[in-house]
Amino acid sequence: MTPSTINITGNYGEFCAKVTEEILNLSNKRIGTKNCFTIVLSGGSTPKGIYQCMASPSYRNKFRWDKIHFFWGDERWVLPEDPRSNYRMVLDALLSKVNVPSGNIHPIQTKDCNLQTSAILYEKTISDFFKLTKAGFPVFDLLLLGLGQDGHTSSLFPGNPALLENNRLVVATSAKGIPEKRITLTLPVINHAQTIFFLVSGPGKAEIAAKVLENGKEHTFPASDIRPLQGNVLWFLDKAAASRLTIPER
Repeated sequence: MTPSTINITGNYGEFCAKVTEEILNLSNKRIGTKNCFTIVLSGGSTPKGIYQCMASPSYRNKFRWDKIHFFWGDERWVLPEDPRSNYRMVLDALLSKVNVPSGNIHPIQTKDCNLQTSAILYEKTISDFFKLTKAGFPVFDLLLLGLGQDGHTSSLFPGNPALLENNRLVVATSAKGIPEKRITLTLPVINHAQTIFFLVSGPGKAEIAAKVLENGKEHTFPASDIRPLQGNVLWFLDKAAASRLTIPER
């Protein structure tokens, strides 16, 4: 896997500020050309600080919230008020603190439906927003991804059948050792994105980051399958997460 850019920052605070600045610049650019910006959010502990930074006094008035539409890359099968919910985390860290129109927020439904219905409903949400044809895929402006210690990204886990899905936009998935079932975007959706940011922080991610970035031929991970058809992949790591890398910063 050959990323287009690797950005390494000194610590987690600098990491969050750097990514926030990049999101701001990209969103303003897209809004300037098409009057709208679509972003797919990642769950987990790493992006939480980014969302808090976006909502901070330094940045909250710089974003054009009325032009930004928020989607989720995956969701745990828990109620939206559950502390484990990716929606809940983003709501607490960002969306409740800035003036985003409710119609611009597109969460994965986990209430009053079953797992399969949730996937179908989210497919419809995306299809309706992008006015897709039956066989079409959306092109999100920006898609944020994390990196699990097993090389998973979004909720696409090693060896899971969801990795082989080529037609659906959204599927239900699960993995051994993962307590909650999940809803996740599929690889084709991710790989149709205009820009992808991989967000990796902390010493616990150093080994897997090095394996994915430098040993793609020796190891196969779901994160290695992120190969945008026409877009760009940018990696953002703090120094702790980048400590095992030997390739130069680019």
